[in-house]
Amino acid sequence: MKKIILFSTAILALGLVSCKKDYTCTCTSTGSATASVTKLVGVSKKAAKANCVSITETGTGSSAGFVYTETCTLAKN
Repeated sequence: MKKIILFSTAILALGLVSCKKDYTCTCTSTGSATASVTKLVGVSKKAAKANCVSITETGTGSSAGFVYTETCTLAKN
């Protein structure tokens, strides 16, 4: 009986780990007054993090010294 309960618990735990959920990625950038919002529907947490990334770029050439920053935050719906 203990083996059945342990096995059932393990299967349930694996099922919860691979659950896909809905996330919202909100990004704000330098020079913009509004935020961009992207809805990620039915994805794993790992995939959501991979698609919601903050960046920082430094300009070169005629735009040398300009730093562009986009800050993104991930929220679960």
